[in-house]
Amino acid sequence: MPRKKKIIEASEEAVVETPKKDTEHLINATFLNKEGKEVKVSDVIGEHDCWYLNKVGKHILTHAAIKSIARIAGISMNYDVEESPNVVPDYRNELEHIVRVTIHCKAKESEKGGCIHSDERDLTVTGESNRVSTPNRGRGYLRKMAEKRAFDIAVLEHLNLYTSIFSEEESADFEDKKEKEPILMPGTKDFESIVTEINAILNSDSMDRLKIVGGKIRARINKKKYNEKQIKYLKELYQREYGKKSDAF
Repeated sequence: MPRKKKIIEASEEAVVETPKKDTEHLINATFLNKEGKEVKVSDVIGEHDCWYLNKVGKHILTHAAIKSIARIAGISMNYDVEESPNVVPDYRNELEHIVRVTIHCKAKESEKGGCIHSDERDLTVTGESNRVSTPNRGRGYLRKMAEKRAFDIAVLEHLNLYTSIFSEEESADFEDKKEKEPILMPGTKDFESIVTEINAILNSDSMDRLKIVGGKIRARINKKKYNEKQIKYLKELYQREYGKKSDAF
């Protein structure tokens, strides 16, 4: 399977609301464990795994907290993932990833069939992630973010919690955005003329490869092949990717 291309980073940064130190807002949220006993969400998660987003009146749980709830409810950690065959991530769609996750519930059977949570033991949900819809912390793992979003939503829907609780992986959609003017915009002549260099930087799979790409770009800079905006864009992109590689290796 060919390696998928990466693209430019989004020009917006999410402003995250500070998590609260308690779980008081979840006092009325309950679900059934795998044996059918009612459990309070606030009794099974840590204080740092929950906060309340006042501006939309939603409870937000971390991915780790939702996984803990899933285990208690009898939802298997082995789930199916299918990638959309019609979406190929590239710079034109902000490195869009779309996956379909199917969860499987192993909880006690209900009298009507299915499980105690639903008439169906399996639930399929679509998850999406790109460099615009994903917070900074997850932009290097967009494929995984799409999978985590789909899993979290599927668990909350299956347990009838999705009306009042959301996953942190999708909470960026509710957060205020701080606009920042990008150096270059996709579709402009200046941007399109350096797409090869952009993708070479973003698709470098090692520090050594990135340094080779950087050397070639510097040689072209010395020959005055780029204008000032292009140079600034490529330098910032290179430095950002260099930092990621330094943390990884």
